[in-house]
Amino acid sequence: MKLARDANYPLQLSKELNVSQQAIMKHLKVLEDGHFVSSFEERSDKGGPPRRIYAPRKRYCVRIDIGPNTYDEEYYSYRSYDIQNNDDEHEMLGDRSRVVIKGKITGEMKSDAVAVLPAFTDPVLEKMRMELEDLVPKPSAGEKASDIKELISVINMELMKLERKRKRLLAIRERTYQESNTLISYLSKDLLEKDILSLYINEGIKDVNKISERLNIRISIIENILRRFQYLIK
Repeated sequence: MKLARDANYPLQLSKELNVSQQAIMKHLKVLEDGHFVSSFEERSDKGGPPRRIYAPRKRYCVRIDIGPNTYDEEYYSYRSYDIQNNDDEHEMLGDRSRVVIKGKITGEMKSDAVAVLPAFTDPVLEKMRMELEDLVPKPSAGEKASDIKELISVINMELMKLERKRKRLLAIRERTYQESNTLISYLSKDLLEKDILSLYINEGIKDVNKISERLNIRISIIENILRRFQYLIK
């Protein structure tokens, strides 16, 4: 999270996370070897030796769906999405790995398979629910297999549409976060103030008690800081 907000160097990360610099370097090496982050040298503004700065290298998304009959795991890296470009292929570029293991409805689960699904106001979802309800009692294995195969294909197609939209939303949100983090860095150079502003603006946490729990900081300190930025609080 720290690197996602600002490129940073090991000593500063060690101070912020209250973890030894040796441990920080070990984890950064693993991330760099795995091509999750990259590093570069930056001249010190205090005249000291150059320091090595680390920053995220790619955009990654990990999704895992777990259920009694399904395990679906997917991770991918994606490029930024140009919101002026409606080309669906643009956000599909990137590395992808997918594993799908599907089970089947058997035995006592047959009677519960549809019962657990409520009626949907979305006509597309309701249509699929009704198709599932119709195929469950069918006695013909061949006919049922054909119907299940077709229904799964339709469901996967709808999920694929949602994934495309989700990738676009992720890219737009990332660009919005970039603007937010730039603004926060402009408003303050103090690390604690930046953390508080990030929780307030990026995560929408307004409750000082929750901010206190997240940062392990006294409420009075947080209230004093927020008073300095009260013009931002609505």
